[in-house]
Amino acid sequence: MSTLFPHTIVVRHRTGSLVKGVWVQGQVESGTFVGSVQPVRGKDLDLLPIGRRDTGSVKVYSNTPLEVASEGGNQPGDIVVWQGRQWEVVASLPYQNGVVDHYKYLATDLGEA
Repeated sequence: MSTLFPHTIVVRHRTGSLVKGVWVQGQVESGTFVGSVQPVRGKDLDLLPIGRRDTGSVKVYSNTPLEVASEGGNQPGDIVVWQGRQWEVVASLPYQNGVVDHYKYLATDLGEA
């Protein structure tokens, strides 16, 4: 079966909960999804939270929903592992139009995997 997003990508789902307004990290669950990672250019940079625009960033396309970091850091986003680096998902642009349903995410660099 052919797909628009031909690469298997590792994702780390961070579990945990808010305790008195502070995120307490639980276990990290690794998995994979089929997607594509691309460089960020142009107007996509404007979609990043202001505090994350100076770090490296990528676009992630997938049919799989991923967890997005909340502003203020109360809940972390999923971590996409790509080219030996970790990228935290910080913004989501769902394209659920009934033609080619998919998600476009923006992720910022967390450092080496």
